Amino acid sequence: MIGYAFLFSGAVCMVAPPAAASDYVANFQRIPLVDNRPPQVASWDLTPSVIVCEYAPVSQAQINSAVGFWKKMGYRFYRTQYKYDPLGKCRSSAPKGYIIIHLITAGIKMGPDDLAQAHFYVDNDTNIIEWAIIYIRPDLRDTVLEHELGHALGFLHYNKINHLMNQKWTQGGWDTEGLENKQR
Repeated sequence: MIGYAFLFSGAVCMVAPPAAASDYVANFQRIPLVDNRPPQVASWDLTPSVIVCEYAPVSQAQINSAVGFWKKMGYRFYRTQYKYDPLGKCRSSAPKGYIIIHLITAGIKMGPDDLAQAHFYVDNDTNIIEWAIIYIRPDLRDTVLEHELGHALGFLHYNKINHLMNQKWTQGGWDTEGLENKQR
């Protein structure tokens, strides 16, 4: 199975560096904007669970609100676990079936103006998202968690002023045009 990984940060969209044993091929540059909506490069086949890891700077109310936001848009999540990880998914580099939320760590390269990053792995043959990992700075701002969950659901940046998926936090907002799940 050949797949590709995406990495997104608050200010710049960039390709994740390949891991040693990976077949990642970044091909997001070739995806055109269609129907004036944010591009969605892949989707989940399994219903993902969300885990907020031990040191993640996210409160239970914040994750419940962010997941609830996407549920209202028609997306499903199997469960949300808050700082409870009996299967050790927070330590996994490829937690299949999960969206993992971490505090940014020393090994993750992030620009000084970046607020967060989302990494997600997509099977290139099926366009199915296998897993996603979100890294967040300690000063979590309004809309950042919802934006990063949008990446974990397969959406790329959409540089419309006031849109949730805008690449720049200062130009983003709560506009959700094109984010609704049409496969409800």
